[in-house]
Amino acid sequence: MTVAIMARTGPVAGRPATIRPLLAATVFVLLMAVTARGAIETVTGKQPAYAVQLICALLLVGVLRVRATPVPGRARRWGVYVALYALVAGGIASAIITVNTWHLGSIVAPALYIGTFSALGLLLCWGTDRTRTSDNLRVVAPAGVAVVVLQVAVGTGQQRLGWSFASGSDQASVEALVRPAGLTGSYLHYPLVLAVLAFMLFGVWMRGRSSLAILGSGVAVMGVLLSYSRSGMMILAFTLLFALLFSRTASTRLATVIVGLLAGAGTLLFLQGSPVLDRALSALDIESTGNVGRLAQWQAGVEMWTQSPLVLGSHTGLVTNITRNFGGLSIGVVESSVLQQLLNLGLVGAVATYWLLFAVVRAIPATDIWVRAGAAACLAQTAVYQSIEVLPFMTLLAVLPLAFTSAPVTAQQLGRTR
Repeated sequence: MTVAIMARTGPVAGRPATIRPLLAATVFVLLMAVTARGAIETVTGKQPAYAVQLICALLLVGVLRVRATPVPGRARRWGVYVALYALVAGGIASAIITVNTWHLGSIVAPALYIGTFSALGLLLCWGTDRTRTSDNLRVVAPAGVAVVVLQVAVGTGQQRLGWSFASGSDQASVEALVRPAGLTGSYLHYPLVLAVLAFMLFGVWMRGRSSLAILGSGVAVMGVLLSYSRSGMMILAFTLLFALLFSRTASTRLATVIVGLLAGAGTLLFLQGSPVLDRALSALDIESTGNVGRLAQWQAGVEMWTQSPLVLGSHTGLVTNITRNFGGLSIGVVESSVLQQLLNLGLVGAVATYWLLFAVVRAIPATDIWVRAGAAACLAQTAVYQSIEVLPFMTLLAVLPLAFTSAPVTAQQLGRTR
């Protein structure tokens, strides 16, 4: 019995009938590089690894964008360009205010922040500015499966076998349990990458019933659960909720409810009394580890913002991990992407950022309910976690509309078990 995601069938939107091996290999290498900063660090060091990761992110989204043909008669979405320009202009104005407010002797911290979010905004803009058609899913899907398998394999080795290859794992925040980083370079990034790939591959399975895709999605979900990450689990849970809300027919709503019930029953049956379930439920306990500090940070963040210019930021590059990762000045984090943008870039930057993120949800075809739901879940999750500064997370969101384009790839093209 053979399993294939890429089948040699008819062309899509004028593209060749077959996917060239060089293209498939290129997309895999770029996707792997975007999600494997920890591995790159072993060769280049941390700061150069960030640069390599960003370059590969731009190349990945750029390649998929070039291969996606704009649908005739569909207007360009100019709102995303306005949001990108507002993000950059608001960032520059906020940087000037920050330098004067804090009497900074250098503009490095504000410049790093503005540069990072300008690049992230460009990625989102590239992914959402037009309604497009393509067969990109035929190369993105197998690359996604391969990345999931490699990441979870390394993460499992770090947890079970004590592998020290690739940095970023954590052994202190959840009792004596190891929270793996896989190849991502951070135990916080690992579950975010797997969560996005989980619903992306589930969306592939919904389109073509690919056995390899559903297997990859299942492995990704398992990786999220065993990472003990509340942010990753939140994305999975919110995906179920939004899938129910986005469903247009009674049959799809029923199917979503059944999936939710099966997931809940499986969790109670197999995970009852386990650290995984305890960790998931602790997200609802305001007295649990992490939540006490998070609530205090939110309160402090709101107070800081109300004392700022509001429309523009006065803490540009100071309330983030971005500048800290480059050895720059940082006064801490606020554990909320919304508050982070309000403090760093003000209302202008926060609205522009979330306009671009909401554009991702709007750009995904309404027929791909689970993918739309997953993207919406990622946005909801950012309200309580600072995920918007995680490059692989944002890159994968930008990839979604370029992979799931308006002309669905057929089941025969995605491949079936034979």
